[in-house]
Amino acid sequence: MRLITINEYDENTMELAKPIYDSRKRVLLGTGAKVHPKYMEKLKEIGIKYLFVEDAKSKGISLDEMIEMSTWLDTIATVERAFMSSAKKEALPLVEIQKAIKKLVEEIKLRKAIILIPTSAIDTTLSPFAHAVNVTLISLQIGKHLGYTNHQLHDLGIGSLLHDIGKSQSTIREEHPEKGFNIIRSHRELSLMSAHVAYQHHETMDGQGFPRKLKGNEMIEFAHVCSIANYFENLISHEGMAPHEAIEKMMTLSDTVYPHGIVLAFSQSIIAYPPGTHVKLSNNESGIVTRIESHLQRPFVRLDSSGEEIDLSEKVTILIEEVIIEKKQQINT
Repeated sequence: MRLITINEYDENTMELAKPIYDSRKRVLLGTGAKVHPKYMEKLKEIGIKYLFVEDAKSKGISLDEMIEMSTWLDTIATVERAFMSSAKKEALPLVEIQKAIKKLVEEIKLRKAIILIPTSAIDTTLSPFAHAVNVTLISLQIGKHLGYTNHQLHDLGIGSLLHDIGKSQSTIREEHPEKGFNIIRSHRELSLMSAHVAYQHHETMDGQGFPRKLKGNEMIEFAHVCSIANYFENLISHEGMAPHEAIEKMMTLSDTVYPHGIVLAFSQSIIAYPPGTHVKLSNNESGIVTRIESHLQRPFVRLDSSGEEIDLSEKVTILIEEVIIEKKQQINT
C-alpha cells in the first residue's frame, strides 16, 4: 500500500487500498475498487487530493505507522460534534473527547512514529476536523519524544484537538485563539494548560504572532508544540508539500518562530520519507521506500533496477536526492 496524489492514479495498474469517504463518512468506493475516470472528476470536486493504492510498486508495504482509518474517522466525528456543540453555546462532549485522546495516546505509544492521513484524503467539508486530529497526532508524537508523562500528553492532546474550537464561534481569524481559550476554560474538567494551547498556538518566539504578540518564554511549551504541529500539518495537507520539504522549512524557523529544542524534537519525531515514497538516490538508482526501522530519516529502499532492499541507515554515503512524482494520468472527459 502507498499514498499517491490523485493525479498519479493509473486505473490500469492500481486499485484502492483504503476506502474513500464522503462528508457523512459513508463509503464512496471500497477497498479493491478501481476509480473510473469520470468518477475521478467527482472525487476532485469534493476535494479529494490523495488516494491509498495497491500496485506492483507497493507490494509488501504495510504503512504500519499509520493509525487505523476507523480510529481517525471516529476522532474526526468527535471533533465535529465538539464544534457543533460549541457553535450552539452548549457544553462540549467531554467524555467523548477524553476517550478520543486516550485512544490517540495509545496509538502514539504503539508506534515509533506516525504517518498522517492527509486531510485532503477525505471530503473537504471534514477537513477542519481532520486537521485537528492530525495536529493532535503530531503534537503527541513530539510530546512523547520530549518525555512527557501520560498526564502531560493528555493535557497537550486536549489542547491540540481543540486548538481551533474558537472558529466555531468566530469567523475572524485573529479572534479564534481567545474564543477557544474561553470555551475550554469554561469547562472545569479540562486543564487550564489545554486552554492556553488554544490561546497561544498562533504566537511565535519573535513576538510576531497573535493575538497577544507573546515572546519567547512568555509562551508555554505545550503551545510551541501545538504551533509547530499546526504549521507542519497545514504545509502537508493544504499546501501539498512533501514531508521532507516541510521538515526542512520548519528547521529554518528554529530560534526565531519556534524554540530550538522543540524544532529538534519535531525533526526527530517525524518521518521524512514515508513508506511508499518513490525516490531518486545519489548513486543514480531509484527505488521505493519500504519501511522505517532505526532512523526516521534513513529508511529502507527497494531498488527499481534489481529489487534489492538497502538500509540507508547503514549505507551512509547514499543520500535521497529527490522524491519522484509519477507522470500524471490524462483523463478523458
